Amino acid sequence: MKRSEIEQLTDEIIGEAVLSLLTENSPINLQALVMRLQSMEASASNYQRQDIIARVIAEVTRNSSEARRHAANESGKWDSDNVHQLFGNRQPTSNRKKH
Repeated sequence: MKRSEIEQLTDEIIGEAVLSLLTENSPINLQALVMRLQSMEASASNYQRQDIIARVIAEVTRNSSEARRHAANESGKWDSDNVHQLFGNRQPTSNRKKH
């Protein structure tokens, strides 16, 4: 199969899984998607479809772990407080009103 055919099949299988989750009013998240793909793989009628669904599961989980790793790297850049005081954090020295 050409790369474009594989991408199209991947999109169709993910779409089929998401559509089945939507029709059952199930939550749409990564865990639910992977579980649905696994049940689709187990009930697939032929070996080729099982193989394609297994590849889709691997791709989805790989992409999610890469995204988590990227997010963790990005969050490390924000270790310090991102709020900067314009006038410092000094408290008034007296209780007298100025106005």
